[in-house]
Amino acid sequence: MHPDWLGSPQHFVGGLVLALAVSLVVRRRVREWWVVPALALGATAAAELFIEIVEYPILHSDEADSTAYYDTIADLAATMVGAVVGAALGLIGLRRSA
Repeated sequence: MHPDWLGSPQHFVGGLVLALAVSLVVRRRVREWWVVPALALGATAAAELFIEIVEYPILHSDEADSTAYYDTIADLAATMVGAVVGAALGLIGLRRSA
């Protein structure tokens, strides 16, 4: 039993889009460059945490094995990898617009 790291591409894409959107919205409102990725990653992590807290009891309440655990871990990881890529793209956009 192991996580299916590529089984939830929607989590990667969702993390990328949310982090990029937050980066684009806040980049003109902050003075320090590091605040942009911090806010983007934080917002994405909070959103994914909320999604998984809601999803877990709905989808996995009747499972007593590790499959549900691995699914949750893989979803969290995929979202955060997408968030890192989105935050990086936001920083690239910040550099180009400066």
